[in-house]
Amino acid sequence: MEELYEEGKIKVIGVANFEIQHLEELRQHAKILPMINQIETHPEFPQNELRAYMDKHQILHEAWGPLGQGNKVLLQHPVLKEIADHHHKTVAQVILRWHLERGVVLIPKSSNPKRIRENSEIFDFELSAEEMEKISRLNSGKRYSIQPTGYIVNPIFNALMKLFI
Repeated sequence: MEELYEEGKIKVIGVANFEIQHLEELRQHAKILPMINQIETHPEFPQNELRAYMDKHQILHEAWGPLGQGNKVLLQHPVLKEIADHHHKTVAQVILRWHLERGVVLIPKSSNPKRIRENSEIFDFELSAEEMEKISRLNSGKRYSIQPTGYIVNPIFNALMKLFI
């Protein structure tokens, strides 16, 4: 990748699901650090420590699963609902705006034309510092995906796997 970058054949080197230890290993062995890291990020799992590390090393943060994989609990959370109602927006729009105001790169996925349109309607309002703080307090450390180190974090899946291993 570094060779392709140096030859001008690619403009950016990116990684996905790299945690601090992975990025540190790259720092020790690579000439060029990645410019962007796509990681699971949503209000319940904002990855603040990793984000601070990436900011320090000028690595952009791209949100994977910015809406918590469309988790109903998150999308119906009363704090988010209250903020959404105040701004006459959907909870998804509030979450996307929260990411945007934190400087996170967003590429939300949807095949639903209505949601695609809604996802683009996040530039006509701002969240207050108090609202940003309320959303930040939703951090529970909850992942909706597999940990990058390969450990499955869903307890039901773990219990079922023990039956077969």
